[in-house]
Amino acid sequence: MPLRHRQNAMRDVEPAVYWVALHSVPGLGPVTYRRLLEKFGNPQTVLLEASRRDLNSIKWLKQDLIKGIFKAKKMLRYFVSTVNQLTSKNVRVLTLADKAYPSKIRMIKNASVVLYSRGNCLKTNERAVAIVGSSRPSEKGYRIAADAARILAQRGVAIISGYARGIDTAAHLGAMETFAASGAGHTIMAIPTGFDHFVWNKTLRPHAGNSGGYTIISESFPNQQWSVGTALSRNRLIAGLSDAVLVVETEVGGGAAHTFSHARALGRKTFALKYTNPPGSAMGNETLLSQGATPISSYKDLDKIAAYL
Repeated sequence: MPLRHRQNAMRDVEPAVYWVALHSVPGLGPVTYRRLLEKFGNPQTVLLEASRRDLNSIKWLKQDLIKGIFKAKKMLRYFVSTVNQLTSKNVRVLTLADKAYPSKIRMIKNASVVLYSRGNCLKTNERAVAIVGSSRPSEKGYRIAADAARILAQRGVAIISGYARGIDTAAHLGAMETFAASGAGHTIMAIPTGFDHFVWNKTLRPHAGNSGGYTIISESFPNQQWSVGTALSRNRLIAGLSDAVLVVETEVGGGAAHTFSHARALGRKTFALKYTNPPGSAMGNETLLSQGATPISSYKDLDKIAAYL
């Protein structure tokens, strides 16, 4: 079927298909995506109406991106299938055009134009705290992360973390156990891959049926595998979704320290566990405290976080 005829046949397709199709173009980041939206109005116009001459006339649009856009034009039926598969897995596509797109993320400069989420719907005005730290924490740090998540979740606070071993898993576990026991709180898992590569870890899998107790969120195209870039970008997503960030344990220059830096840049309140004798997995905590993080030395100090919210 000629391209024009294929395009005519695609005009009544669900709008999310066009957002996802444009999101699939390799190297087309949020800055360029937004500039295309400013010029053409929406992804549908880019993919159905923009000619090669139109795109070639845009000086800031690189040739490899133009080739990627035209490849996406030819694959629109594939993206219909992609969106249908996401829907069958209860994954929702959230775009800048959707009212449900998280307002905290919408306000961040150059935030992802498309998000994918599954589970309990993200709530626009909910109080949220990120609990982050080492993937190889001390036993004490793991216990404190889980307990802190339980205490805050019992107060109706959403817990946010990545989806790594260690502190991330402990934080999610504490919140999910609280929801299972009382219906209070829930947890948000920001994953550094697309949903095609999401697999429940054995610690959290028993709570997978309590879909009201968690949200899984990704800014990666569904088939995107893990990379350093997606992991670093995920850290900004964690900071952006939160009102405050608690670092339980971090090595010097660890991923949690990176999330902390994003939180500071975004104006989020930051907290860090203060150890008298820090384990190796918390050797970076003092650095964060010296940079302005509020110290947390006891469970009672969690009141500082609750009071801030």
